[in-house]
Amino acid sequence: MHSAWECFMVALRLGLTSFGGPVAHVSYFREEYVTQKGWVSEERFGELMSLTQFIPGPGSSQLGAAIGYERAGLLGGFAAWLGFTLPSAIVMVLVALGIGDLSGGGAEGLLRGLKLVALAVVTGALLGMRQSLAPDLKRIAIAMVAFLALYFATAAWMTILVIAAAGLVGVYFLPSDEKGESEPIQGKGILGWLALVVFFVILILTFASDNALGGIYRAGALVFGGGHVVLPMLRDTMVGGGLMSEEIFLGGYGATQGVPGPVFTFAAFLGARVEFFGSPWLGAGAAIGAVFLPGMLLLGGTMKIWNRLRGRAWAQRAVQGANAAVVGVLGVALAQMAASGSVGGWLDAVALVALFLILRKKLIPVWALVLLAAGGGWLLG
Repeated sequence: MHSAWECFMVALRLGLTSFGGPVAHVSYFREEYVTQKGWVSEERFGELMSLTQFIPGPGSSQLGAAIGYERAGLLGGFAAWLGFTLPSAIVMVLVALGIGDLSGGGAEGLLRGLKLVALAVVTGALLGMRQSLAPDLKRIAIAMVAFLALYFATAAWMTILVIAAAGLVGVYFLPSDEKGESEPIQGKGILGWLALVVFFVILILTFASDNALGGIYRAGALVFGGGHVVLPMLRDTMVGGGLMSEEIFLGGYGATQGVPGPVFTFAAFLGARVEFFGSPWLGAGAAIGAVFLPGMLLLGGTMKIWNRLRGRAWAQRAVQGANAAVVGVLGVALAQMAASGSVGGWLDAVALVALFLILRKKLIPVWALVLLAAGGGWLLG
């Protein structure tokens, strides 16, 4: 048995250096785990990546955990997730503690710059996801219906209903990639089925409570199509629930774009600001656990049985429909941010367009853009 410590140290190095978001993370992982370390073959890496794209949750974190599991069992999987997550989570707690009460003009300007970066990133994510997840008229229609349904109906349970309905529509109306049936996997996967039961039981319980940690769990459970989709559901819980202002929320999300590692560590910022259990560090830990737990339960629940589904044509169509719906989910979040007065005047509008174009053209790294916007806001504040 290989060492879980080894998995932790390799993942920690990746967590300190993997800038650029989930797509870039996959490239870093392939270079490290396949090319440099040889822990998994190219074929197995592709299979694990397909699994993490098939199920909801933080794709890059799930991929790293799956490789750690292959290397050193359950402890290896946990160690790989922890190493990759820890650096950015710590940074986000420090950001939350450093924002303070925003009473000074410089601090307000810094937050304003981070807020505009967040809006630019979400706009870019929406356009990119529209191209990849809703490339044809049928899926654009699904995205538009999802947008309208969620814009006018704000109940928390509507999001899961809309995504599930979109998946059902996909089964009957969307084409599938003909890949053939996958070969059955040996073993009953009892622990996997138990993980799925736990996932759904907790998810159902979150709808019966207004607890903020339940809302964070629900957000982590319903993320299809990329880390940015977690934003609208977290916003509903934190801003809609009156736990923080729109400015603080978007400022933290903007800061998340400038650190390496998974976007989901934004939850550390939220937990530290709210101070669950009376402490920013305990709050951050609780929020990180809540947002990552559903994806990891799904990963554990599908490691043994996923091939039985992903080769089925109906499952491919369902995922296409669900993915199209999340374009609408993100569109609603962007529309609500714009309507809330996040862009305060022509100077903010010009800055937002400039940040978006820089991001779109990839003129500088995202982390550098975050620093530029924050510094510019500080100076102008």
